[in-house]
Amino acid sequence: MIGSEKGFTFIEAIISLNLLIIFCIIIVPSMSLLLQKKYELEIRNVAEDLLTDMVHLYFSSNEEFKEDLYTKNGNEFLVKIHSNNDSNSICVRWSIREKESEICEKISE
Repeated sequence: MIGSEKGFTFIEAIISLNLLIIFCIIIVPSMSLLLQKKYELEIRNVAEDLLTDMVHLYFSSNEEFKEDLYTKNGNEFLVKIHSNNDSNSICVRWSIREKESEICEKISE
């Protein structure tokens, strides 16, 4: 402030506005990226829980286990058994925004 006048000068208001704009340009994309990562981690945790449930179901009662598309918390997960030469594994596959992800757990008889 200059002299005894009350309030901001035009230059001080422009500088304050520019600082606010720069702050928003830096913070908003960072928060958006953090929220996206949080969402992806939540879905991965749900997939891991589903995989654990499927492995327990496979070992407890093999008759009830089936490969299928499961919906949990509004997301779709595909559960499959992959057979390799000497081992099998149960895999859960899901997609987020055109990007597919998969986690697997080896099972031995």
